[in-house]
Amino acid sequence: MGLKRRRLAERRRSMGYSQEGLAERIHVERSTIGRWERADVDPIPWVRPKLAQALEITLDELTDLLNDIEEVQKQQDAPGIPSGTVDRSPTPNPGDDDVNRRDLLQGAAVLTAGAAVTPVLAALDKGWRDSEPPLPGASISQAMIDDWENAYPVHVASYCTAPPAVVLAALAADWTEIAPHLRHNQPGSVGRDLAHAAARHAFLIAGELTEIGDRRRSLRWWYKARNLADRAEDHHIASYSRSWEVTTRLSDDREDPKSLIPLVQEARRLAGTRPTSPLIYAVAVEAETHAAAGDLPLALNAVRDVEELYSRLPSTGRQWGEDRLRYIQSQVYAWAGDAKRADEAQDAARAHFRPDDYQAVQLSLHVPMLHARTDPEHALEQALNILDALPPERRVARVRSNARRVITVLPEKARELPAARDLRALTTAT
Repeated sequence: MGLKRRRLAERRRSMGYSQEGLAERIHVERSTIGRWERADVDPIPWVRPKLAQALEITLDELTDLLNDIEEVQKQQDAPGIPSGTVDRSPTPNPGDDDVNRRDLLQGAAVLTAGAAVTPVLAALDKGWRDSEPPLPGASISQAMIDDWENAYPVHVASYCTAPPAVVLAALAADWTEIAPHLRHNQPGSVGRDLAHAAARHAFLIAGELTEIGDRRRSLRWWYKARNLADRAEDHHIASYSRSWEVTTRLSDDREDPKSLIPLVQEARRLAGTRPTSPLIYAVAVEAETHAAAGDLPLALNAVRDVEELYSRLPSTGRQWGEDRLRYIQSQVYAWAGDAKRADEAQDAARAHFRPDDYQAVQLSLHVPMLHARTDPEHALEQALNILDALPPERRVARVRSNARRVITVLPEKARELPAARDLRALTTAT
């Protein structure tokens, strides 16, 4: 059985609204409307008056609609799909539901098949590794190193959208293959290449451990990532690993941003002086760190350094460099209250991130941060709505930290508003 607020959906339709239309009217995400109607979550208090007004009902009548939750039978549309996998309304309305049921069915079928085929795939992987001749004096083949390097962008793509537990599971599978070879003395360039691939996996593991709040293990893995990056004898990967570490650790509210400044300055030094993407990343993270530490003049100086470096970046590296530039402009200018520059950066940044990327959500949180000084109640409402629209597993540390920064720029009196207390409770590590 599933749950549904059928009367709430009927009222919306009687007013002529699609889910998307109502969402636009009251300034929330379309998925939020769907989650209200499926009884996944309740509208937060600050959005209820807007919802009641849009539906032309009183708050008491809205409360009645929200409390009227009925159970609906889920139907199995394909053999082999476990009961409860597919949530189907008995009277589906095409275009209303923000979940594509065909995709959901196909996904469930893939998962069912995947469980059965996992041992086969593991055996095939082992057979492939055993069939690859190791490099002279090494315990690994070139194909294995290439495979781990090729896995990195796949993990990064998941890091941008998937829950941390899912990404950690995939990284753990690769790491169990990599780890035994790190204990061997690999010859020359083989050891460096192995360290390079391992470092990239290690700092992704550290990052996801930070996202789930496991500080002890994350610090252990950050140290390993730095050590492996240094063993790779590649200044760019050594710089990148430190930049990644700092920007990720800034999302932990238990960290002191000032203590991370030496590490990001080391990342900048390792990146050299020639305009490159790693240098742009290091300076962008330096700007973020100074802002988090409360030194906006230094943060703005670092943003100007990023802008100047980007202007000298070779055209082949500009697309990668621009996403870092626009994101840090949006963040720091919003922090500083520079509406014109922050809005321009927001418009430019959106082209670089898909709507389901965590970074797109982070960008959206720069908007309430920008307006928190001048319209604190509306800014808090915006931030709470953005978090409310996310399933709990997508409220990762880097998203929560951007929401928490809204509070840092509120006027002193506004920090005691009920909405500020709610936002603080939602974004503070326990």
